Amino acid sequence: MMKSITIISFIFFTAVLFGQNDGIKTIDSLKLILQTEKNIDSIIKINNTIAINIKNHISLDDAVTHLHKNVKFSKKHKREFGVGESYLILGHIYIIKAEHDSSSYYLTKSISIFKNSPLKNKLARAYYLKSIVYQMQSDFSNQLKYALLAQEFAEQSKDYTLITDSANALSMYYLDQHKYNEALVQAKKCVKYALLSKKENRINVSYMGIAETYRLLKDTVNANHFFEKSYKGTKANNQKFEIAWILTNWAKLKPNAEALQMRLEARDMWDQHQVNPMNIHNNGMIGILYLSMYDAESDSTKKINYLLNAEKHLTSTIEKAENINDLINLIELNKSLSRLYSIKKDYEKAFFYLEKSNLLNDSLNSQEIKNSLAKLESQKEIQLRDKEIQLNKLTLETKEKQKWIYIGGILLLGIIGSLLFYQSRNRQKTNQKLQLLNSELDQANKVKTRFFSILNHDLRSPVANLIHFLHLQKDNPELMDEATKNRMQNKTISGAENLLSSMEDILLWSKGQMENFKPEPKKVSVNQLFEDNKKVFSGYQNITFDYQNPDAVELFTDENYLKTIIRNLTSNAINVFTTTPKPTIICKAWQENGKSYLTISDNGPGASQEQFKALYDDKEVVGIKSGLGLHLIRDLAKAINCEIAVDSKLGEGTSFILTFDNSTKSQRNIL
Repeated sequence: MMKSITIISFIFFTAVLFGQNDGIKTIDSLKLILQTEKNIDSIIKINNTIAINIKNHISLDDAVTHLHKNVKFSKKHKREFGVGESYLILGHIYIIKAEHDSSSYYLTKSISIFKNSPLKNKLARAYYLKSIVYQMQSDFSNQLKYALLAQEFAEQSKDYTLITDSANALSMYYLDQHKYNEALVQAKKCVKYALLSKKENRINVSYMGIAETYRLLKDTVNANHFFEKSYKGTKANNQKFEIAWILTNWAKLKPNAEALQMRLEARDMWDQHQVNPMNIHNNGMIGILYLSMYDAESDSTKKINYLLNAEKHLTSTIEKAENINDLINLIELNKSLSRLYSIKKDYEKAFFYLEKSNLLNDSLNSQEIKNSLAKLESQKEIQLRDKEIQLNKLTLETKEKQKWIYIGGILLLGIIGSLLFYQSRNRQKTNQKLQLLNSELDQANKVKTRFFSILNHDLRSPVANLIHFLHLQKDNPELMDEATKNRMQNKTISGAENLLSSMEDILLWSKGQMENFKPEPKKVSVNQLFEDNKKVFSGYQNITFDYQNPDAVELFTDENYLKTIIRNLTSNAINVFTTTPKPTIICKAWQENGKSYLTISDNGPGASQEQFKALYDDKEVVGIKSGLGLHLIRDLAKAINCEIAVDSKLGEGTSFILTFDNSTKSQRNIL
């Protein structure tokens, strides 16, 4: 199910947008008043009111043009608050247009004007709209900051409408953070002050907010009650925009056929008003709904039709979401499209869209880590440039020596033979040094590339989770109840332990890249290896692990190298389980014809041989989902004289086969 992050609060602050029925007549009446009005302040207020009505009933772009003229007029007559009011309305319009940078620019200017003024209601409105901008940009910290400021100044101004709006903004923040009980407190406050404001459109919309809160609390009785109450009110008040919102969210409680009818009706209303966030959410939900209908349908013709409709809505909606950088909707849309292509057995596209979803999700949480890695890479580049400077300096010194040798040869013809011999010998030594430095530079480049690739692959996600929790604990400890804190602490501890294991693997691999570092082979019990592996992956309760060693096999090899190989292959197997029913991993060991064999098999989707190229090609640095892990496995297996092969069939699963030669000669090779 798609998140409601940019949907619920967006409707609330646009409740005024289409609520007036006589807008055109109002504009004409106000223009007549302007013809005889002489007071500057009154002219500015009338022009701002005209702009609001143009925005609501004619065109957003025409309203922008009218407001810019009013800003110019206000500045000419030095009416700062008139300018601030126009900026406030411009910020509102650019939110509706989903142009977040422009909206933030005008709201910031408006806040700077009203911050030191007695007009606390204007400041509260600006803070409220600013919180909406940050909500749409998934900047939850700033969303909460400005929503709290909006509520503080709304209560100071004793404006029931503003208190209603700010309570709604906080309710939506808590919904986005899955803190539904806190959201319910704010939703009830929203209803209370909406009733006190006696504004029908605000009352109807406040019922929507509390209905959505009850829906997310899984209280379907209260949710349906308030949706129906809101629906009747908006119908009677002819609030088409709000009706579309109700249908969009109420549909989540309805059976597929009824839900689809509601969403199609809502889509027609959103299209009339061209509100992009609403179109994106509703159209995306239509696509997901068609996927659900595909699952429930037995007729093959209907199933094909549902799948085609799902693909059509999801792909077109992704394009719209990308145009406004709607990250939250993009994460869910790409994940749903990945599932669709998995159903169609187009695993390449399924993997592509799943990766897009994961990358977008990472971008919300791991920017700090990316910056750290970029800094590390920059430092490495500086070191490489220093080596290049040394090479150039050495080359210049060589040329200088050659020049003096040539001059000496001309002047000292009697000893030209000796000089030529010296020159030749000196050049040979210099070239050897140059070749050695070039070789070291090339090797450093390769190791750097591998090292940072592995860092990015194996460490980024656990470090991101750890940092996210620490920031949350530091900045907003009051937002976490005891159960959430314990769950997050347990998750962080588990992530830190996995991170330590990954760091040990990477350290082992990096040692293997060092000159003169060799494995330390000894007799290793496969049963003990299996026991260690079982402990590492004991947290995956949804996956069946089966360990088989009927011959009680023992191997002569380096225990740490082999542990790392088995752990990485098991981790890769776990990563391929996305839609696999009854996921199973089998680890098996046996002896045959003087050789020992160890396999790690899964019943996942499988892959082509091309995707396992990293196991065999030293130049290959990518593979399947955990391709960089394959690169690490390849190097470790080579170090302990272990042959590794893969047998993968699409739709059936994958097996990695490790082969160990039990002969004395092979054991000596390891030593």
